[in-house]
Amino acid sequence: MSGQSVGVQYAILFDVTRCTGCRACQIACKSWWDLPADETSFNPGWANPPDLTPYTWVLVKYFEEMTGSGLQLRFPQVRCMHCDDPACVHACPVGAITKYSEGPVVIDEDKCIGCKYCIDACPFDVPRYDAATDKVYKCNMCVDRVSAGMEPACVETCPSDALQFGPRNDMLEKANARASAMGGGYVYGEKEAGGTSVFIVTDRPPEEYGYPSVAPQLPELIDVEDYTKLGGSVVGLAVVGFLAGLSFVASRREKLAKGKGGGGGEEEKKGGDGK
Repeated sequence: MSGQSVGVQYAILFDVTRCTGCRACQIACKSWWDLPADETSFNPGWANPPDLTPYTWVLVKYFEEMTGSGLQLRFPQVRCMHCDDPACVHACPVGAITKYSEGPVVIDEDKCIGCKYCIDACPFDVPRYDAATDKVYKCNMCVDRVSAGMEPACVETCPSDALQFGPRNDMLEKANARASAMGGGYVYGEKEAGGTSVFIVTDRPPEEYGYPSVAPQLPELIDVEDYTKLGGSVVGLAVVGFLAGLSFVASRREKLAKGKGGGGGEEEKKGGDGK
């Protein structure tokens, strides 16, 4: 991956207080990646579609509350957080997921076997499986654009400056400054899961906007691909529960089940660079 400054990690900043809910980011993402429309319907949260899908990688949700000054509207954005040490990378048994030193976490569709271990491992509940293709999909931070020195499509199209893109240290500094200016705001993604390349600035606890509570440090993960190369079987991993210390994955599966009911840098971690 090239185009951005060599050795620099980049990040996306999203400020929930600046988002107008126009969904231009959703449209830009679908347009750039030629993603099909999702069948949807009216729902209590007014999100369209109601949740991330294999072909909706960026989603704007709707939050309203009556305050002393009247009706307050907020539009939280949901997407891959591009973790610094992604659980999905460790979980993939075929090395189909790459963490680039510049920030993006990318699934190589050609290598993906549809095992869904990455879905179980993700603490943010982001990857989505498509039974029609037997593949898993998610936001890739427009790795092609970033490698060419461009901003991600969603950032470039945002009319309210709610989305920004730049060196991670700069974005983190800006995120903390905005949170401080709010008189007690929050920066989601700074410490969650050990740190990410997406910072979400909120004016109230992120969980109140639907963002999952994620510990600063996840259980130590074993690379499933390395384990299988040593002679272990993928099926054996699933049975014994070796995947993320396996109480972690077991709890993730239980939590998900309940929820469903209601530029490549030189330093890369296993995987390829497909869409």
